[in-house]
Amino acid sequence: MKLRIRLSIIVIAVMVVVVATISIVLLNRASMLQINGALESIERLAGQEGADVKDRYTLYLTTAQNIAAIFSDFEGDDEGIRRNMYTSILLSTLNSNERIVGIFTAWKPNTVDSYDSQYVGRVGASVTGQFIPWYTRESGQTEYRSFNEYQPYLDTLTDEIKVTDPKPRTIEGKSTYSLTFTVPIKNQRRELVGLVGIAVNLSYLQPVLEQMIKGNTDISAAAVYTSNGTIIASYAPDRIGKTVIEADRTLYTDPVQVANAIKAGSSLTLEEYSTALKTNLRIKLIPFTIGETKTPWSFMIGAEEDEVLAEVHELTTFTIILAAIFAVVAAVIIFFVAGTITKPIVRVGLVLKDISEGEGDLTKTIPQKGNDEISDLAKYFNQTLGKIRDLVMTIKKQAVALFDIGNELASNMTETAAAINEITANIQSIKGRVINQSASVTETNATMEQITINIDKLNGQVENQTSSVAKSSSAIEEMIANIQSVTNTLGKNAESVQELIESSDVGRTGLQEVSTDIQEIARESEGLLEINAVMENIASQTNLLSMNAAIEAAHAGEAGKGFAVVADEIRKLAESSGEQSKTISTVLKKIKESIDKITKSTDNVLNKFEAIDTGVKTVSEQAENIRNAMEEQSVGSQQILEVISQLNGITQQVKGGSMEMLEGSKEIITEGKNLELATQEITNGMNEMATGADQINIAVNRVNTISGDNKANIDILVKEVSRFKVE
Repeated sequence: MKLRIRLSIIVIAVMVVVVATISIVLLNRASMLQINGALESIERLAGQEGADVKDRYTLYLTTAQNIAAIFSDFEGDDEGIRRNMYTSILLSTLNSNERIVGIFTAWKPNTVDSYDSQYVGRVGASVTGQFIPWYTRESGQTEYRSFNEYQPYLDTLTDEIKVTDPKPRTIEGKSTYSLTFTVPIKNQRRELVGLVGIAVNLSYLQPVLEQMIKGNTDISAAAVYTSNGTIIASYAPDRIGKTVIEADRTLYTDPVQVANAIKAGSSLTLEEYSTALKTNLRIKLIPFTIGETKTPWSFMIGAEEDEVLAEVHELTTFTIILAAIFAVVAAVIIFFVAGTITKPIVRVGLVLKDISEGEGDLTKTIPQKGNDEISDLAKYFNQTLGKIRDLVMTIKKQAVALFDIGNELASNMTETAAAINEITANIQSIKGRVINQSASVTETNATMEQITINIDKLNGQVENQTSSVAKSSSAIEEMIANIQSVTNTLGKNAESVQELIESSDVGRTGLQEVSTDIQEIARESEGLLEINAVMENIASQTNLLSMNAAIEAAHAGEAGKGFAVVADEIRKLAESSGEQSKTISTVLKKIKESIDKITKSTDNVLNKFEAIDTGVKTVSEQAENIRNAMEEQSVGSQQILEVISQLNGITQQVKGGSMEMLEGSKEIITEGKNLELATQEITNGMNEMATGADQINIAVNRVNTISGDNKANIDILVKEVSRFKVE
């Protein structure tokens, strides 16, 4: 490629790079300014719309606060009219604003008045009579009910003004959502006594949001989120009532981050690609709170990046077209300018071509014209040719001498390389043998170390075996002593069991005699009962006789008075005898019942004695069997003790042999390590010798190669120098 074209390309490329860099910087700056301006614009818009939502719902909150303030002065109102007056206030508030879905108040028991017991079961009261009126228009008509969901509100009642999360509702037959503002009611002593709540229909917020999107062509997405991330208005109406995490995954790359920012009440700026809108969005979230509530909501606005940067795109197109036109014009101008600059250089090039392609005539010179850089180039080039001419003459003289030296050096280096190759081969052979010897020594040393480790382990195991044998011997001796003690104890137990058998026989015999005597007493008691029955009969007859005597004495008049006294005494005696007879009969019956119980108890005791007797005999037989077994075990333990004593002796002998083997193995390992160190030193020396020989061999071969190359270069040099004409 000609210098003129190359110079033009370089200058045009530099110019294009500079122009492109300036254009890109300016366009990026314009884009940033446009984006920042758009972000500020949507931030202001989000703040304005958030403030509008805040003002809309603050109205309901203020209404609830005003009602709570009125109810707080309930102690100054007549107790008998409080309920009717407060329900009228709720009803008038509901009728004054069609966006209020429901309004209620809930009071603690016996706080609004002392008539809870009189309102039990009535509409507007709980089952206990608490004041919980509720007006709602969910069905399309205003209805008066009891607010039965009051208890959770009272359980969480605090000084704080609250707003609940949106809840699904069916209002006038349409599915929508509502939220509730609650304000606490305090008495004159600043005690919490109840609350006022207003439920608001959220469906009125969606048309406002849609109108805002239609009025701003740059806005593609917008939404209102409550503190828990629930969507209460959105550019996509099907997302209302859902959370940002489950519904806006196509809008946000990280919806969890957005939900956390909403909950924390912090602003957020995002750059996202919406798969639903298929475009890049610039998104801004602005938090706001309603009235005095501490629950943050957020207003989101998203603008399409293409819409925001539309003017920048137009500016980019214009800049590209202008830069292209400028580049074409500049290229033409630079091409002609470069031609005028390179023309003298072309003339110098023609002269050099004649020198190089001709006979190598160094006596030629370049004509000098003008007083510029090209003239200086010709002057200094002529001087350079003169020096080259002198140099070529010198090289011609020395080339002949170098040719002879090169031939002699090449011959000597060939013989040296052959000798060095033979030395290297011998060193490599010795090195291989030394390496094999080193490997054998290392392997032998490792094997002896393993043998020593195994002997050491065996020695430890013998130590453990010796200890175990000693412990086993002590345990068996102790077991023999225990067996002897158990045998003696069993002998004593046998004597005690025999005495227990004899005592059991004596007790059973005595108990049988007592049982016989008790049965005899029982038979005698039955005879006394018969005698007592006869006495009762005599007392009854005597009583009857006394009554007849009294009747006869009464017939006799004065003459029978004495007889009447006797008859009365006989009657008293008969009554006394009858009572005593009844008492005796009762006592005899109790005695008979006790005797029967004693008889049953005696029979049970006799049965127990029979069982004890049988059990004692069984124990005696088992104790005898145990004693015989313990005697046999004592004899076997003595034999085991003798065998363990012999095993202990054998173990001591094995231990002594193991210690001797361990000491010998250690000595072998020491000698092996010494041999390994010596072998390693020899190996290192051979490695160094082999490395040195390899290096010498490589150096000699390299010198031999260089010598050959030098000879060839000298030949070429002589040939080339001879081409130049210097005289």
